[in-house]
Amino acid sequence: MNRLPPFLLLALFALLSACSSCASPYPALRAATIDHGKLSKVGDLWVLELEGNPVERGKAEGALLGEQVRWLLPRYLKKVASVEKLSNYQKEMVAGIAAGIPTAHFDQLNALADAANVDRTALFAVNLAPEVLSSFACSCLATTAERSSDGKVRLARNLDWPGGDLLAEAGLVVVESGARHRFANFTWPGLVSVATGMNDAGLAVADLMALGVHRGHPQPGLPVLFAVRSLLERTDSVDSALASLQSTPRTMAQNYALADAGDARVVETSPSYFHARPVDNGLAAITNFWHEESGGAKDGRYARMLKTAGKEKLGAAELQHILAEAAIAGMNVQAVILEPETRRAYVAQGKAPVAGGAWRTLDLSAWLGKSDTRAP
Repeated sequence: MNRLPPFLLLALFALLSACSSCASPYPALRAATIDHGKLSKVGDLWVLELEGNPVERGKAEGALLGEQVRWLLPRYLKKVASVEKLSNYQKEMVAGIAAGIPTAHFDQLNALADAANVDRTALFAVNLAPEVLSSFACSCLATTAERSSDGKVRLARNLDWPGGDLLAEAGLVVVESGARHRFANFTWPGLVSVATGMNDAGLAVADLMALGVHRGHPQPGLPVLFAVRSLLERTDSVDSALASLQSTPRTMAQNYALADAGDARVVETSPSYFHARPVDNGLAAITNFWHEESGGAKDGRYARMLKTAGKEKLGAAELQHILAEAAIAGMNVQAVILEPETRRAYVAQGKAPVAGGAWRTLDLSAWLGKSDTRAP
């Protein structure tokens, strides 16, 4: 048998080593309980419970999920920002935007970075994803009681983010205590900020990138995903959340969807603009554009949601179908339907597109309580 020349052996070894590194699987989660943190599997979903002060919560997440954060962070930056390390310019941009993060959240992120042993600025960058990475597209449809098959308000959301192959196995629900309201965050390891959540008052909030409008550089203000978290921590209804969001300095153009046990609204914002759309026939729908109800939609998702909804009353199963129809196939990394009255969540996650796949039900009432009656 002929032997390979030594230089070919070395080249083959290097190639195999590189492939092995590329194919390194997402580290398996392991149930554990430590001070200020508990990681457990509830049905088919992993739930991380955090309590204590911000530093204690950050340390607990780093201790329980440090391996997963170390796996995700550099790969996600490489996938989405095409960099293994942030440039000096990117670091300066992150630092400038991070100045608007509330002190408690800033301290929690720093504690998480230390405990997980990851680059601090890179971790801040992914928590400031709308301002720093800005390659996202989502869709939401909320039903008020009059369009609900059982009278319950629901908020249904598609989260269409890049990097779905990396996030497929990493879905996580984080339940945090420590502020005025306890809240659940539908997320991935390393995200202290929130894109989709519900609190113990039954307020559900989701954000959506506003596209097709002049954004320019982010303005000084409360970064988008920390604005969502702050609404969940501090407010208890759609009305109070809208008032808080309107009075908050905002960094960039962004859309939001909100629901509580008695109401649902969608809102368009920028640093200088705020417009809460009226509910139309019991539905509040929005994607990534402004004035969609009067022809502002730039693609077919808004119209497709309304067409699929039709004139019938809708339940969770119908909303799942609507999300599947509106999902962006290669980016649909998570779909969630939140039921404020019961504190129930329906969750689809895994390989994109997820909305047309398996849905799991998570009863959050053990952590978030539930309403005895619907709000008037």
